[in-house]
Amino acid sequence: MDIFIPKSFDRASILQLLEDLDATRDVDSVTVDFGRLKYSTPTAMLVAGSKLREWREYRQSCGYKSWQRGIDKYVQAHSYLMHLGFFDFVHIDEGRLVGEAKGSIRYLPITHIVRPQVNIDRDGLEAWYDAILDISRSLAAVVVGAGDDSEALRTYAYCIRETIRNVFEHAEVDECFICGQRWANGEVEIVIIDEGVGLAATLIADSELPDDDERAIRMAVQPGVSRTAIGLGKERNIYGNSGFGLFVLTELSASFGWFVFGSGSAQMIGQKNTRRFESTSFKGTYFGLRLSKVPHSFSSLLDDIIQSGEDEANMSGNRRKASGMSKMI
Repeated sequence: MDIFIPKSFDRASILQLLEDLDATRDVDSVTVDFGRLKYSTPTAMLVAGSKLREWREYRQSCGYKSWQRGIDKYVQAHSYLMHLGFFDFVHIDEGRLVGEAKGSIRYLPITHIVRPQVNIDRDGLEAWYDAILDISRSLAAVVVGAGDDSEALRTYAYCIRETIRNVFEHAEVDECFICGQRWANGEVEIVIIDEGVGLAATLIADSELPDDDERAIRMAVQPGVSRTAIGLGKERNIYGNSGFGLFVLTELSASFGWFVFGSGSAQMIGQKNTRRFESTSFKGTYFGLRLSKVPHSFSSLLDDIIQSGEDEANMSGNRRKASGMSKMI
């Protein structure tokens, strides 16, 4: 049986691929064909890549046969995936290893991020914040092409930081992966995935209602909603979460481009004032965004988004304010 990687390997086309992988988990012999592939984007690379490698690991553990064909280093899209570490990421022996490529102003290769070795009880919460900030700014600087304090660096570093925080503070994993691309027209796409327990398991695990991935995503993007912010109590909220990070990310991304936020069986896609859901299949959580431009004053925009979020939360009876970390740039 054959599975075909789509010609345009992007956010819209990967849902069918995820379905195909689920449908063939227990088929004795399957070949993944890359021959049609002509174009690829970061969100597809990491989301489908994570699914593909989990699929291959499962099949190997069951003794099934998995093959690949059609990989051609002379095809630009294939060479691109080789260089960024995609094939190594999915356990195919082609191209560079994950972390081998250094990146440039045009791309951020697939990069493995590990949890900072910070003991909050011993080192304090500020040390945790500083460690996450250092990681985020260094990754953003690759895409921007400089480490100076530009609006672009502030914007991308904030997006990366808040997504990484969500992984390490909620997903119950010690690693995640990031990939990014900057096009000639200035558009930038960044995606971060984790292969943790999933959003519903952490956000609504203490609820009497059954876990529901779409419901969990809806809750997560509301201002002032966070498991550690509303469910654990102050003594267990060791990271000082206020529940505004994902609200800011989705509002910012939808205003200047689009976002996709998925976990388990559901994903939300946002652009301008539109939010819609699609069915998906992913072990863990992912957040991808594409910004067509950066704001002229990110600081002012952040203040406006947070203020509107606090007003919205207040109207719903939640008087929680955004944390200092959510306001920091």
